[in-house]
Amino acid sequence: MKILIAAAAAALVLTTHVFAEGDHGEHHVALENVEWFDAPIPGVQLAHLWGDDETGARWFFKMEPGVAIPMHVHTHDYWGMTIQGNWVHIEADGTEVPTTVGDYSLVEGGAVHADRCDGEIPCIGLLDFAGPRDVALAE
Repeated sequence: MKILIAAAAAALVLTTHVFAEGDHGEHHVALENVEWFDAPIPGVQLAHLWGDDETGARWFFKMEPGVAIPMHVHTHDYWGMTIQGNWVHIEADGTEVPTTVGDYSLVEGGAVHADRCDGEIPCIGLLDFAGPRDVALAE
């Protein structure tokens, strides 16, 4: 599974470089041409990549530098991988796990956590949800 995820991430990163001139049909999308929409938190955007969001889909998220997402929870597990920037995952007990390009981890459904983007450039991450994407702020 780790090899598969690493290979998928490498393919995504390489695709953005090889096809940086723009889109090439329906099979390749340059990162600069991803269709982002604003999330409810200022400085955070999402983009649906592929898959059915009812059964599990792949998403990009983008956080501007300095943006923090408060403690929250998702119903289903997801794998997250850093594509760009310094994404910091924060566990419920306050433990901070900084990530850089290519790092990935499993966040189990029901695990309370937060996120932050450190550094000078936006953080972009790939999220692979095992079920419908949802979020609820932790109490």
